[in-house]
Order: sequence, then C-alpha cells, then structure tokens
Amino acid sequence: MTAWIEVLKALTDGPNLPVRGSIYEVRAEGTPESFGHEPGHSGGGSMLAVPDTGCRVWLQGRRVRVENVDGNPIFISDGSRAWDFTGHVDRPRVGSLARVVYLGPSQFLLQRRSTAEWTGSDFAQPVDQVETTDFAGRRCWTVRLAPPTGKPHPLRIWVDIESGQMLANRLEETGVGSEFVDLVVGEPLDETLFVWDGPAYTSEQYQQILRDERREHQLQQAQWFAENVTATALTTRVPIDFTPVDARETDPDTGGFDAQNRSTMLSRRRRRTEGWDPKWGILHYAWSTPEWDWAAGAREVDLDDAAVDELQQRLHPSEPVDRVRRIDPAGRPRRR
Repeated sequence: MTAWIEVLKALTDGPNLPVRGSIYEVRAEGTPESFGHEPGHSGGGSMLAVPDTGCRVWLQGRRVRVENVDGNPIFISDGSRAWDFTGHVDRPRVGSLARVVYLGPSQFLLQRRSTAEWTGSDFAQPVDQVETTDFAGRRCWTVRLAPPTGKPHPLRIWVDIESGQMLANRLEETGVGSEFVDLVVGEPLDETLFVWDGPAYTSEQYQQILRDERREHQLQQAQWFAENVTATALTTRVPIDFTPVDARETDPDTGGFDAQNRSTMLSRRRRRTEGWDPKWGILHYAWSTPEWDWAAGAREVDLDDAAVDELQQRLHPSEPVDRVRRIDPAGRPRRR
C-alpha cells in the first residue's frame, strides 16, 4: 500500500516530465456552480491565471502554456516570467511568476503546490488510504483530501505515478471537478511554447490602460446622464453635489438608471403602482413623478426636506411630485 508521503513527494518534487493535453470541467447534470478554490491575494500587482472551462495545456516543471480551444493563448510562463493574455489577446501583460495567482476549477492541475501549502488544511490532508487505479490511460494514485472549514465535501485527486502530475480532481458528492483528456506524458516539448517574444505591457502600463478605460467609460456615462436626465448642476443648498461620476442604465428600454459619486446616490425607475423603496443602508428619500419613481441619498450628511425639494426642482422642474417618503434604515449611524 502506498503511503501518503510518497504521493506528496511526487506532487511537490515529481520528475516533472513534459505533459500536454486538454483540461475540461466536469459537472453533473443540474449542478448550478463549478468547484473553485480561490485563495486570498493582495490584488494590486497580482496577475490572475483563470483558464477557460475547456483549455489546452503544456506543462514542464514551472513552465506553463494555456490556450483556449480556438488556439489563442490565455497564459504563458517560462518559469520566471509570466504573460497574461486575458485583457488584450494581441499584447499581453508581463510580470514575475511570483506575482501570479491561480484561480478557477483547473488551478490544481496547472500549478504544483508548494510543500508549505500541503501542510495546511485546505484540501491538503488525506482522509483515507491511497489507492492505485487507472485514469486517462495512466497508472495513478487516488486519495480523498479533507475540505477546509466551511466546505462540506472532500476532494478526490488522481496523481500520475510516473510524472507526479495531478490529472484530475472531483467532489464526488456533487460530481464537480476538472480533468485531463487527450493526455500525453513524456513527449519532448518545443521551448518556444513557454515564451512570448511579441509586444507586452508592464504591470504599470496595464494599470494605466485600465484607469484610462475606466475614465472613458465614466465620461460616456456622464454624457448619457446629461443627455437623458439633466445637464444642470445638481448641487443643493447644504451643499450636496449629486452630479454623477458613474451613471449606469438599469434598463435601456425604459431609461431607468443608478447614478452616484463619492458622496451621493441617485436612481430612478419607471413608475409602479406600489411605488419603489430601494434597499439602501443610508438615509434616503423616495418620491414619484407621473412617469418615474425616484430615490436620492447622501453618504456623509443627512438630507432634509428642503434639500430634496431643491433637487427635485433641478431634476424635473414643474412636474408634480407625490408619494414622498423619508426612509431611515434602522441601526444606521446618525450624521450632521
């Protein structure tokens, strides 16, 4: 009988034979959600490797190449650098492999966990004996791993004996997991698979692109609000400035929207017979005009009747207003 320590040694320090194949998610019919272990990470400069449900994979040691089923790269690493293609297919983001966080159903099949990770309690300790079986045409060890606190079911894994590569994992109670198909082990792989010699963005350049795209999106939202709601400044006597930074249409067919800036929230929906009470955690006012149900609130100050009346005159001057309600959620802190 194989001891767990032998399997663990293969998983962490295996022969690292070249491996290629495809990874697919396994899901029982009617299962609503896929299995996905998502470790905490600091964000900021982190690079996330989140393969598609079906992907083509080449592995050798710390070197990785992942493509989608159409042959477009998703993620490449030469063992020290990493290229992330999820944002811009023709020009990936490049950074250190140390900054990569693997997420999603296929993460255990793509990344060899460190010895330290295997000493924890997150699907890292066996709950029964190691067995020997066949999987994907390969002789494998299989064992169930104990779930962490908050997850109900153990995770069964299959580990290739010759290479130490994990070939599949599955929550047997739900039928959800991931597995290799079309597997080839030991075939030499072209070194060029694991490098990208085209243009790439640094992390700093990529973050600037995201900021620029966000700013452009906000400008488009503000333009929509000006054209479809009002271009008038929405500063009331307190003063409270309701002029939005973000204005998102909730339904393009009706013209409803949610708008906000750092300090305020403003929304409208098509008028309903029963009125509309948004479930906001701040003091807010709701009212109706002949066509719309409205709501407005401020995060840093408490609105009063006079401020709301002034806001109404700027939003829909001369329109009759009814069903005015001051909604003060229970337990919220009082403000000036």
